[in-house]
Amino acid sequence: MKSFYKIVFIIVIFMFANKQIAQEKHVEYLNVISSSLPDVYLNSNENLFFSIQVAAYKNKNNSLEKVNNIVITKENDNVFRYRLGKFPTYDEALEFKRIILSVCNDAFIVPIKNGERIHIKDALDDTAI
Repeated sequence: MKSFYKIVFIIVIFMFANKQIAQEKHVEYLNVISSSLPDVYLNSNENLFFSIQVAAYKNKNNSLEKVNNIVITKENDNVFRYRLGKFPTYDEALEFKRIILSVCNDAFIVPIKNGERIHIKDALDDTAI
């Protein structure tokens, strides 16, 4: 029975180590992608822009904090959100999101208006005017 627990323990350690390595690789890839963002998509003077959210955690993520051009926000729910880019149009954000999905399969577009996150439908209605 002891050998069974040893095997289970080794498997768990191996799985954890592989997960850590995979996460570090994803952060490396994300760093390369984010470094390629043109300056025009890093800052926005617009009152409405679109950003790509790549992660959200209750606690800070030290690996993601090292990613170039990452924007970290903490909203009222005390969750740290990690976002990339400030795109003036939804289509430009969508194009960049397609690239990000190769690394972060759950990335999504977040509209920001006057510094506050708004519903995507409202943002698309605003840009249609």
